[in-house]
Amino acid sequence: MFMRRPFKSVEEFYKAVERLIQELKANGSTADAARLDGLLHGIWTTGSELIGELMLSLAGMKGSFPIEIRKQIKDCHYFAKHHRRILGLS
Repeated sequence: MFMRRPFKSVEEFYKAVERLIQELKANGSTADAARLDGLLHGIWTTGSELIGELMLSLAGMKGSFPIEIRKQIKDCHYFAKHHRRILGLS
């Protein structure tokens, strides 16, 4: 069975979320960008807590986005969801 892996590490995932924030801002989706930025740069007790909050925020993004941004959202959500599953948190 083939397993999809959009990112090889948590660090790559965080960098992808940073890029997504910039893309959202450039696309005029400032509320979504601000929400992700606040989560990413907030204070968390654990990395898994942060990834869980990012996962929920990404899942709630239902705007009308260009294809490339939709792909970035999907890839980031996929990673967060499966990373938490591997940790036994989902």
